This record gives sequence, structure tokens and C-alpha cells, in this order.
Amino acid sequence: MATGDTEDDLRLDLARRAARLTTMVNELAIEVAIGQPTPGFRLMGTGLEQVDAGFAALEASCTTQMGSLMPVIPFEPWDTGPELDRRSRDRGIELISIFSERAFRVNPLLTSLDPTARVGHAVTTMWVIDRSCVVLPGPLELDGSPTLYTATTPDLVDPALELWDLVLADSRPALAEGEAPPFTPRQVQTAILLARGAKDASIARELGVSVRTVVSEIAQLVARLGANSRVDAVLILRRGRARA
Repeated sequence: MATGDTEDDLRLDLARRAARLTTMVNELAIEVAIGQPTPGFRLMGTGLEQVDAGFAALEASCTTQMGSLMPVIPFEPWDTGPELDRRSRDRGIELISIFSERAFRVNPLLTSLDPTARVGHAVTTMWVIDRSCVVLPGPLELDGSPTLYTATTPDLVDPALELWDLVLADSRPALAEGEAPPFTPRQVQTAILLARGAKDASIARELGVSVRTVVSEIAQLVARLGANSRVDAVLILRRGRARA
């Protein structure tokens, strides 16, 4: 965009690009559904189980960089994403995640799960793998199940990369330089297990700590979340602060 363009101009430009991308994906998804050939464009998965399996396969194939753009990512205690992220970092993969400002209110643990998360104009949802493959949401199934498609052809990858680069260039780190995440890794794991319904003794066994330590960690979680009790803390984790 030219120098002097306003923030609103940028948002509109990004929204138009995202809308065009969505239209292209939906049209190709229809062709997939009726059995038409769509070289370089395929269904990655329908429903959460298939989508999780698809991301696990993509993580294993990624060699240098994985970027994700998501308007909102609610806290989900059974989400496999953090484990895949850890696996990628252990392999030296560069991870870049950009979320909307609202995402950090919806998910209080977000910066603790991903201290490198960035805030930006997340006008759509997509993933960019090695700048050669993009993952994009398609139309919902009749039962409401989500669908994701992978694309490797320039007609989809090029506009997706242009959108990604514009959003990335205008984004900023969610945590200021030197700022620590609000929750420690052990508190995050405690929160996840608590939200799954685990009892204190079970959490202690899982984390290899004493029950007294678990009780202390939960008390700190309750305080930092501004909750009235551990039950209220779980509700805040699941619903976020955006409803307040």
C-alpha cells in the first residue's frame, strides 16, 4: 500500500483479499464434492479428528517455517496444537502465529502457550507451510463439521502469501520485549488438566509433583485469572474474558 494510507484502508484491503481467497476455496471445494479434478487442491480433513490427523502429517513434512493466522483460538484442553508446536520447535522449525487482539481475551493462556505469539489483523484463518503450501478453511458440512483444504498451486498460494506477508508486516509481538508470560509452563499444564476434570491427586501424578504443589498452583491460577474459585477459573478458561 502507498505511504499515507490509513489503518482503515489496510483493514479494507486485507478484508477484500481474504474474501477473494474464501470465494476461490469455496468454489474449488464444490468441485471436489462433485468429483471434479482439482490438481494441487485437496480436502485435508472433515471434523476435528481428521483435521488433527492432517495437521500431524503436515507438521512432520514441514522443513523450515510454519505460519498461522487465526482471528480467535478458544482455550481447548484437549487441543493437540501445543504438542505439535513443541515438536516443531524441537526440530528447529520457525513458528509464527498471528492472532487478533480479541484472541488474547478469549484465551487467557494464549501468550503462556505461545510466548512468541503476535497481534495483527487476523482477517481470516489460514496456515502457511514452508511458503509452498497453504491450509484454508472450506464450507461447513451439512452437520456443521469444519473442513480444511490444502493448496499448492500458485493461483491460491500466491494470493495467500501476499495476504500473509501484509498481515505479518503490520503485526507486533503480544508480549513486550523482556516481558514474561503470565503463567508458568507448569501452571499451564495444571490448567489444562484441571479443565479436563482431573482431580488434584491425578494432576500431581501427571506432573510429578506433590498434591500440595498442585493446590498452590491452582490457587495462583485462580488469583491471576481473577476468578472466585477453581470452578470459576475453569469457566473463565473455557469462555475467556471477552464475555465480561
